[in-house]
Amino acid sequence: MKISGNIILITGGATGIGLSLAVEFLNKGNEVIISGRRENLLNEVKTKYPKIHIYKSDISKLDERKSLVN
Repeated sequence: MKISGNIILITGGATGIGLSLAVEFLNKGNEVIISGRRENLLNEVKTKYPKIHIYKSDISKLDERKSLVN
């Protein structure tokens, strides 16, 4: 399995296990996108890890899932 050079999307990536995974994948040379409902937490992560891409979304809502995919 190739562990670097991937584009990785982690929903719920602003805290906890999601954030830990995002940082590890980032450190392995991947492009990492995290999404979550709380914009303030996403912005805090972006400040600490500028290479992480953030996207505010609530995946429990169909229209926001579609927007995330696009």
